[in-house]
Amino acid sequence: MNILLLNPPAQLNKKFSREGRCTQEQGVWGTLWPPISLAMTGAVLEKDGHTVSIIDCPSAAVDFAGLRRELQRFNPRLVIWSTGTPSIASDLELAGYIKESLPACTTAVFGTHVTALDRQCLQATPALDCIIRNEPELTAQDLAAAIASGSSLSVIAGLTWRETPDKIISNPARPFIDDLDSLPFPAWHLLSHQHYLLPLKGRPFLIIAPQRGCPFNCTFCTCQTYYGKKLRARSTANIIAEIKYDMRRFGVRDFFFWAETFVVDRQHVAELCQAMLDARLDIAWTCNSRIDIVDAELLKLMARAGCWMISYGIESADQKVLDTVRKGTRVEQAAVAVGLARAAGIKTAGHFIFGLPGDTEEAMENTLKLARSLRLDVAQFYSAVPFPGSLLYEQALEKGWIDKMDYAGFSQSSSVMRLPGLPPETVNRCRAAAYRQFYLNPLTWLRTLRMLEWQGLKNMFRSAGAFLRWGK
Repeated sequence: MNILLLNPPAQLNKKFSREGRCTQEQGVWGTLWPPISLAMTGAVLEKDGHTVSIIDCPSAAVDFAGLRRELQRFNPRLVIWSTGTPSIASDLELAGYIKESLPACTTAVFGTHVTALDRQCLQATPALDCIIRNEPELTAQDLAAAIASGSSLSVIAGLTWRETPDKIISNPARPFIDDLDSLPFPAWHLLSHQHYLLPLKGRPFLIIAPQRGCPFNCTFCTCQTYYGKKLRARSTANIIAEIKYDMRRFGVRDFFFWAETFVVDRQHVAELCQAMLDARLDIAWTCNSRIDIVDAELLKLMARAGCWMISYGIESADQKVLDTVRKGTRVEQAAVAVGLARAAGIKTAGHFIFGLPGDTEEAMENTLKLARSLRLDVAQFYSAVPFPGSLLYEQALEKGWIDKMDYAGFSQSSSVMRLPGLPPETVNRCRAAAYRQFYLNPLTWLRTLRMLEWQGLKNMFRSAGAFLRWGK
């Protein structure tokens, strides 16, 4: 049958990538990520013989009128789309929009927000039929098979569904996929990879997901709601085969290794890098890491294998804040990790969060001082957000740090928590100042210019309005 997969259209000129723990608004660097969950789900459904269409509405500039035309042309029996917390109201409203065009179509959503608040979201959205909890591929596969055969949805693990207008059923949880090699490669052929361009470089890139799951306990993160706590890695041979396939079919040589924490299994990363070297893959790639799990030898091997930038989750310069959010790192490890990457010839990006529990104005000023002292190539400054599915959300509700549930404000560009002695206005002011002071530093501009390529420069000019709205 025909199945349509969606990243919903932009609302109020805000374009979102909705992917697992990240709902990222297109902003300073003018980038949207390739939607790997949609591409993976599409590949699984195609393998079962369904006719699948994927529309990443923000990247393809498809508005609601364009989506209506596609619904009428393609006539899907099942529509599945990704959701995020700051866009959740419009994401859920999309169900009614789809039902207006196709009343008999089954509507289903996935994402961390709807996983955590599944019954609440279904109760609030009469036109929504199903919620796929946690990672979506196999639950979507079973849902499609049940609809095609007319079978009951009651046996589909990981599904919350509407049996009658007033009766909502949450089926038992689905175990996370242990054998990730059993999944097909993402169906990038159903998307235009030319829509996804690297910041600064301006070249098309794709995402490779070498593993799933995160064993760490950061209270502000929702990744375990999506992929669970247990680390599940693909085989090196399977990852290399996907890279070669993407290079051959799509002509792409730039990749983002998408993982909750890429450098968590040192041996697996070392084996993968050595395999890339042995295969003489002419690729460039980026990844993320904690600051407490890298070493000089591994970073040098990563650089030889094509890694040109690593993103570190540094979060704060205050040890009490790090301990409060269960980060499990030490402030002094940031300088060590950044220095090791620089020595290996790898560019560095640092991620910092303002307004975490225990933060103060002085602590946030120290965090900015740390960011500037590290000589990072790129820095991102976020506001702490109690996203549903995180322990921070439960704490914020219990302690009264949030007094209204306007999820449109749950964006990492604006503080919503009123912590003791730290109002949102102070957090927002400090965050805005951090962007200004970091990026108006001539040394930062020099490092940025050294990374720029001509196409990337043109993309930045097109995003100039966003670039000048520091922190937007």
